Amino acid sequence: MAKTKRNPTKIKKILKERGYPNGKPSRGRVTHHVKPVAEGGKNTPKNIRVIPKRKHEQIHKKRRKRGEI
Repeated sequence: MAKTKRNPTKIKKILKERGYPNGKPSRGRVTHHVKPVAEGGKNTPKNIRVIPKRKHEQIHKKRRKRGEI
C-alpha cells in the first residue's frame, strides 16, 4: 500500500476555496488532517481543518500519549 503524501499545492487550493486568500491559515492557526496522512488520510476538504495552533498541539500530544503517533 502506497502512503498518501501531503500536497502543499492541493492544501493551498482548499484553503483559498475556504476564504483564505493567500492559501495559508491566519496567524495562530494551522492546517490539521483529521485522519493523519501517515495513516492513509487524504488531502481532501473533508479531511483538512484549520484549527488554533494550541489545539493542534494538544491533539498531537494526546495521540502520542495513547501511542497513536
